[in-house]
Amino acid sequence: MPTTALIMKKFASCKTALFFPFLCCFLSLSAQETAPEKNVALPPATIRDVRFERTGYTVRNSDSLPVQGILILSDRLRWENAVDVRANAPGTLATLSIRGAGPNRTPVYWNGVNLQSPMNGVVDAALLPIWPDDKVEIHFGGQSAALSSGAMGGSLHIEQGRQALRSGWSGEIHGATGSFSHHSMRAGAGFAGPRFVGSVRGAYRNALNNFTYPVRGLDGNLYKVRQVNNAAEELDIQQFNQLIINSKNTLKTACWFQNVFREIPPANTEAPRNSWQRDRAHRGILQWEYTPNRRARWTHRLAGLDDYLAFHLSGDTDTSHSRQLLFQSEFSNVAGRSFAWRTGVNALRQWAQADGYSDSTRWFGQTRLSSFAMGEWRLKRFQFSTVLRQEWAEKQASPFTWSVGGRWKGGRAGEGRFHISRNFNLPTFNDRFWQTLGNPDLLPEKGYSADIGWKFQKTDYSIEITGFHLILDDWILWQPDASGLFRPGNLRKVWSRGIELNAFGRKKAGRWTFQVSGRAQGSATTLEAVYSGATNQLGQQLPYTPRFSGGLQLRAQRGIVTAAYSQQFTGKRFDQHAQVLRSFQTGHLFVTCQCWKGRLLLDARIENIWNTRYEIIRYRQMPGRSAGIGVTFRW
Repeated sequence: MPTTALIMKKFASCKTALFFPFLCCFLSLSAQETAPEKNVALPPATIRDVRFERTGYTVRNSDSLPVQGILILSDRLRWENAVDVRANAPGTLATLSIRGAGPNRTPVYWNGVNLQSPMNGVVDAALLPIWPDDKVEIHFGGQSAALSSGAMGGSLHIEQGRQALRSGWSGEIHGATGSFSHHSMRAGAGFAGPRFVGSVRGAYRNALNNFTYPVRGLDGNLYKVRQVNNAAEELDIQQFNQLIINSKNTLKTACWFQNVFREIPPANTEAPRNSWQRDRAHRGILQWEYTPNRRARWTHRLAGLDDYLAFHLSGDTDTSHSRQLLFQSEFSNVAGRSFAWRTGVNALRQWAQADGYSDSTRWFGQTRLSSFAMGEWRLKRFQFSTVLRQEWAEKQASPFTWSVGGRWKGGRAGEGRFHISRNFNLPTFNDRFWQTLGNPDLLPEKGYSADIGWKFQKTDYSIEITGFHLILDDWILWQPDASGLFRPGNLRKVWSRGIELNAFGRKKAGRWTFQVSGRAQGSATTLEAVYSGATNQLGQQLPYTPRFSGGLQLRAQRGIVTAAYSQQFTGKRFDQHAQVLRSFQTGHLFVTCQCWKGRLLLDARIENIWNTRYEIIRYRQMPGRSAGIGVTFRW
């Protein structure tokens, strides 16, 4: 089994080669004479940002914590309790679920490109690094009409931080260390001119994740056990460009390379074993924006994704490989002061090859085509939006989908909104092509979602309450047949409904600025019908979906110092065998200090400050108290 030392040795030459250009760039920059800073004058936007797909439902930013280091998406969302994060252990598989829809129905978008695997429909949030300036938005509610298959409970959107808009060169370097032999570094450099902005950034992380946890022995006593086979190592490099060809044409590119090696720890009830997983990904985006006048914009996007996975267990290694090629073309126009519209077409080609398919040497493929139209009307106090979409998938039926949203201003009483949509989710390649078990005749999952809410907002505080409803029919589930083999089928009908409450407040006291924000959700996500198999779980909450969850963030800032405390609560849940997992609370403390006119940043954090012992997944122990510190230098 590759140990962590061997892994690091194996990657050493790769890291040196990849980070050598960064180091050369930094040395050359430091040798240059410092030029006076001035902003680059970019052309103003020529069309107002009409976001049809947002009208009527909740959009939340995940940015309440002052953190300067590289974070993985699953940790950031878990600390803020923004969505349901199902993490097996630190650094290992972590999936996301919004409003009980499950990981297969919660897509994650990177710069507008869906990262869902065409093979299993899941995004591993433990593989997605988030830089300090990146923007993470959570869109609650069904969005199949706007985003295509999969967005049934909600979606997450990651946009890279603003590129260096200072004249000339700029850059930064960061290093951090923490508990459980965690080490990370990142570096970035950017150049901005009158017509060109470019940046490159890279990050490297490794950890043993060898924390200890208590286990009750056969004699009834508690013993400390150290987690084994849980090392991880990750390398990420991203590069972005923006070229302003002229006043009407802009070209943008984005590239992302990722290489990750993770050992897979045993469950509490398992003996240590030799298991690991390697993930490798290449992603690229080319986008052309044409603005013929101040009211119109035509956007073309070409994206390619290549994902490889190798899974090793008990001396056997299984591999899977997927590729996706996406083309999008959209035209937006503002007609007068009260109406705007957008229309477009999408073409997606997917390929997949896996050892578990009926022919492990063959690339299975599918083509998907779609067209959509959106319209938005704005009056003095009312905004109304509608989206229509028709999709075609090779050898599969795709339903016609739509959404309607509205927002109205009630003056001093606040603002109301509503959103109703029809949604769907196509079967994955694994569902259709797995050897002897897949079912190519599966129907797409389909359903309806509805949101209604009210927000009362003043300068220094706001309160928002939302009620939601989500019905999912023909839910695809793998379960054993009469022979004991697991097979997929359209076997369930699921109903999710609940209430969400969000509040925010801000207060200045002398040189101090205080902020408090909180979120609470009460929901029921239950099984309403079973079309085949046992029916003794009707009306029961779905596995690993809490009925109650919430979080509270306190933030204080004075001068160069910012501190934040986050307290999270997750209610009791059921596991796959309908056994109760107890509720838990965790607290996290974050402190950031900016020195030397913001060029030097020091940050520290304490995770699980109260040393809570808890499990998110049954028999998968999470770590107790841990700490980390980091230093960032910018120029």
